[in-house]
Amino acid sequence: MIFIFGEIVYGGHIVNDIDRILANAYLKNMMVDELFDDLELFPYLDPKMTHLSFKVTAQSSYDKYYEYIEQSLNVETPLAYGLHPNAEIGFRTAQCELLFNTLVEL
Repeated sequence: MIFIFGEIVYGGHIVNDIDRILANAYLKNMMVDELFDDLELFPYLDPKMTHLSFKVTAQSSYDKYYEYIEQSLNVETPLAYGLHPNAEIGFRTAQCELLFNTLVEL
């Protein structure tokens, strides 16, 4: 992780002790647990414009995470990926055309 983080922030490879000290300083000061407090996992989504929101949940068990995801992500939307709502129409149209072309070939 230090190697990847060092490349992104530092701009180079960790090749000596000074690079390692710099990368560790970034990790120690910037990668903290508070980073995820109230983090919106749909970064392109404006919650004021839509009713959709998906925030980081508190630390819990696997079953609680699974339950939270099932309840919070009941509808998949292109808005979560920063796409226009009509992007789903084009995707569904292409799916239908593929399905019916496959049926015709059968």
